[in-house]
Amino acid sequence: MLVSVKSVLFRELVKEVPSTTYATHGLYMYPAKFIPQVVRYVINNYTSPGDWLFDPFAGYGTVAVEAAITGRNCVLWDLNPMLHLLASASVYSGPLTLKDLYVDFSYPEPFHPRWSNITYWHPREFYEVLSRAWGYWHNEVEDRLKPLVAVPLLKMTRYFSFSDEKIAKLYRSKYAEEKVQRLLSTSWKSKMTEMYWDYAKEVVDKVNEYQGYGPKPVEIIVKASDERVFTGRYVVVDSMTEKLDRDVNVLVTSPPYLQAQEYIRSFKLELAWLGFSGSFISSLTAHEIPYKEVREGYISSRTYEALKKEVERLNHDKLLKLYVSYFNSLAMFLNNNHERVRNAIAFFVGPVKIRTTRIPIDTIVKEHLEYLGWKHEVTLVDTIVSRRLFKSEVNPATGLEDERTPTEHLVIMRRAA
Repeated sequence: MLVSVKSVLFRELVKEVPSTTYATHGLYMYPAKFIPQVVRYVINNYTSPGDWLFDPFAGYGTVAVEAAITGRNCVLWDLNPMLHLLASASVYSGPLTLKDLYVDFSYPEPFHPRWSNITYWHPREFYEVLSRAWGYWHNEVEDRLKPLVAVPLLKMTRYFSFSDEKIAKLYRSKYAEEKVQRLLSTSWKSKMTEMYWDYAKEVVDKVNEYQGYGPKPVEIIVKASDERVFTGRYVVVDSMTEKLDRDVNVLVTSPPYLQAQEYIRSFKLELAWLGFSGSFISSLTAHEIPYKEVREGYISSRTYEALKKEVERLNHDKLLKLYVSYFNSLAMFLNNNHERVRNAIAFFVGPVKIRTTRIPIDTIVKEHLEYLGWKHEVTLVDTIVSRRLFKSEVNPATGLEDERTPTEHLVIMRRAA
């Protein structure tokens, strides 16, 4: 009898991936980032060179890096506009030296973000210099280099703010306020430029490391939200309603968790300096899973129905709404796109806890895919070694006590014969 659930450690199982931050995987902090070992495991076992991968919740763009290194093509979707920048920087293919990342901190045409909260996050002194550096980025940096220059510029900008740069979530902490006061009492402008160039060197080194792995000339299709400034049009990429326009071999993804952190909120400062308006950024938050309200009627799972009754007994309307919205959102996405996947579906999720009950997201996804005609092959249970999610006493999605998820599960489904 075949064992359908196995315990593994992906960091040991996939030896050819030396670390979670090798190549360009660690260019920028991203909450709950897909670890490359999981993606490489799926690539090694379920694809061939030239195949197409699909990640509808692409986040940082981990799948793009692994696809390029192994000679696979990929389609990436994400609500967050940061995907455009991070994926482009991570798979940069041209020669790169430190002088390519030059920024003029005294540029005469400052850039002023179209976000009313910007001065809450920067003291006036820092803002005046940052606005000139960003003016140079917006007006003078070549398009092909913009993503690469933006990475060190964003890191330095986060540091010179009231945001706690050690936390992925945008958070004004006591530490950050004390940090700003210390900086203001020093020669902070020279430190600002020095920090930028230190971060720029890291980018050059990481890109050269990535290129040393011999990435192949593959096709990478990125679809993320954007703001058409000249037309005033918002392009919102909502995976719940998007539909694939081509066949792919494997869907491999790590969707937001049921009690997820707010990814758009985490990047509001970055998005503002990149030129997105406050109104556009706010519009994206309404589409986040599990905060977007999605009605019943899309999912078919016995486990979902049984646990919904337990959630109802909690008499907590917000929890029930999140539960229903989350699973019906994932089901809506799968209903719209599963027929375009030719070989395998690999979902990497964790069993989050609601009050005292663990919610087996992988089991619910498995049952719904079985309803759609897919066959369960195996679920691989990995122990979480480290995380960069914001740690808080109360989860922002539910208002309840926060508890870390100890494991993550890779559920693999195969198209039934």
